[in-house]
Amino acid sequence: HKYYRVCGRMPMKSRAAKLLASAAHEAAVREVLTTPKPGLVDAEGSGCHEDMDCALFIKSTQAIAPFWEAQARTGLNGTPPSEAMRELRAAGAEMERAMFAATDGINTHKGLIYLMSLLLYGAGYMLSMEGEASADGAARAASRAVSGAVARELGPLAAKSPDRPLSNGERLFLEYGITGVRGEAERAFPSVVKDGLSALRNALDGGAAENDAGLAALLAIMAVCEDSNVIHRAGYGYWRDVYPRLVADTAVKFDPLRPDYRPLYALEAAFLPLRVSPGGAADLLSCTYFLNFL
Repeated sequence: HKYYRVCGRMPMKSRAAKLLASAAHEAAVREVLTTPKPGLVDAEGSGCHEDMDCALFIKSTQAIAPFWEAQARTGLNGTPPSEAMRELRAAGAEMERAMFAATDGINTHKGLIYLMSLLLYGAGYMLSMEGEASADGAARAASRAVSGAVARELGPLAAKSPDRPLSNGERLFLEYGITGVRGEAERAFPSVVKDGLSALRNALDGGAAENDAGLAALLAIMAVCEDSNVIHRAGYGYWRDVYPRLVADTAVKFDPLRPDYRPLYALEAAFLPLRVSPGGAADLLSCTYFLNFL
């Protein structure tokens, strides 16, 4: 098999795993440094967060970086989608422990660990099966690993509530049908592949700086994704009726080819009274950067 051929002294499969892991880490770091992100931690400030800053996020990315390679190897080993989550969850649990240890219990990247692990699996699986991995192909392979997750993990909650406190995601599903990161992954990352990646590449093709292309991608993702972070902080009515208008207005005013950041600062000012932080969109921006590397 071509991935076992030797390139120098490193087998191709090992080299592919390391390259994918490196891309995942770089994507996570690049998201943090993309600036200015309304309501979010970036290189200029903490947004709507009082317990986080850029240094903490960088520390978190470094803590979880050693685990990305294992997630890629799950795909590169040809693990069938029906069996992948068992391996991905095991490594993911280790990643969460490493993250919380590095951040003194602050959740900086839990959502990203879930999403990026799936995409690393999807990219590795496509390489093992077809010898190449496109953004769309990796997303589709990742979605097969969580096929039926919403019905299986959230569906039963409507019939019987568990003997424990509901998570924010579970509560939002029961009250409003919001599927969050599970639904995004099961639908093959549409907010990333159809919206974020298109906005990023269009801006880059037009000559935009990578930072400003990333801001355009973030706004495109914010406009379409089910961001449970926003709903949890500001309420479902705000996310449904107010948030889309604010995001759309900002997207019209911000041109990544001739960047004027004042609309982004104005959007953050609008977010501050309710401490609105589009953290779900930020995780999906990391995924957008990763898929663009492919």
